[in-house]
Amino acid sequence: MRKSILVIIAAYLLILISPVFVHALPEDPAKGGLLLAGKGCLKCHSIKGVGGTIGPDLGVVDLGDTGLDLAAKMWNHTPAMIEGMKKAGIVKPTLTAEEFSQITAYLYFLRFKDVPGNANAGRYLFGLKGCSSCHPVSGKGREGERALDDFPRNISPVFLSQAIWNHSLQMMAQMLRAGRQWPTFDGTEMMDILAFIRSYAKGQEEPALSRPGNPVEGRRIFEKKECVSCHSVFGEGPAGGIDLGRRAEAFYKSPTQIASDMWNNAPEMLLVRIARSQITMPRFTSNEMADVLAYLYSLHYVGGPGNAEKGEALFSKLRCSQCHRVGGKGGKLIYIDLSKLQNQDPSEIVADIWDHSMQMRKLMGIKGIPWPQLKKGDMADLVQYIRNPQNKKKQEGKGKN
Repeated sequence: MRKSILVIIAAYLLILISPVFVHALPEDPAKGGLLLAGKGCLKCHSIKGVGGTIGPDLGVVDLGDTGLDLAAKMWNHTPAMIEGMKKAGIVKPTLTAEEFSQITAYLYFLRFKDVPGNANAGRYLFGLKGCSSCHPVSGKGREGERALDDFPRNISPVFLSQAIWNHSLQMMAQMLRAGRQWPTFDGTEMMDILAFIRSYAKGQEEPALSRPGNPVEGRRIFEKKECVSCHSVFGEGPAGGIDLGRRAEAFYKSPTQIASDMWNNAPEMLLVRIARSQITMPRFTSNEMADVLAYLYSLHYVGGPGNAEKGEALFSKLRCSQCHRVGGKGGKLIYIDLSKLQNQDPSEIVADIWDHSMQMRKLMGIKGIPWPQLKKGDMADLVQYIRNPQNKKKQEGKGKN
């Protein structure tokens, strides 16, 4: 009882001191799609062929970057966007911080989906991975395992991920008794197996279809299920565990591929982490699994903090300091004080940059300053410097990995 209370207190404290993400976790990434249309973006851009043709199709190009790297891409293409809008007679829309975050989150989540599996490939994998030794096509397995024709007809990828995860402890015991190795899944293998199961599934429909995952809710479940006892996120959490924030880019893939990673690492979690810490294996409902998968997928989008010292060097190198004043420095050509942006949320800063980009473009043309191009990670460093110019020395060694 005492240990459980301590774990709950630790989880609560973790919520209070959890890191400020570059962008807030999106609660409903689909909202950004409505904004994209409402702000007139689809007059120039299309989504999977639907929309304008002046700009690139946002449903085709790979936008799997952090929120600030997406903002950097928008910055890099601002001159071309301004010219394109001018020719088309389109007024450049303004964006609040929340709107900017919602749109970039929507673009990031466009690829968060599973491709259809191949039932023939799944049949082969079902035998190769040893699934057929326990799960028959019909009837019951040797120890009462579920048959394929008993699975619900509406079985979804998230339901399958949740079902096999919840039974992983039981499966491991059976595999040890049978002398079988733990099967692992790569690429679309789990989707292929799902397609094979679907070809036989005849069971009564049940709550197998989950709603779209909610990253905010997924973070809460991640903490509630005591995952935070072993995993840290961007340096916040227990030492020695795998920092999921540091390897967040590895989660930029389909929900079932993320679930496959969880399954592949289950033996280590069961035999090492959980056994040593005496934490029970977490179980999930379909909706909880959907939320956790969405949370893990979003970690790369929200990103870790930039490096303020690098940001200061960039601020000078890119000639931002010729017009802008930060921390009492800069603003020689044009005095534009950015002190109002100190300690602001990063999304507030990038939205402010977006809203003033036309004026920037005009002034930079007058002063003969070339439009600076930002590389991956540059925007995070610049934003961190603008937010905390006096604390840049404290950031040394704490930048992105």
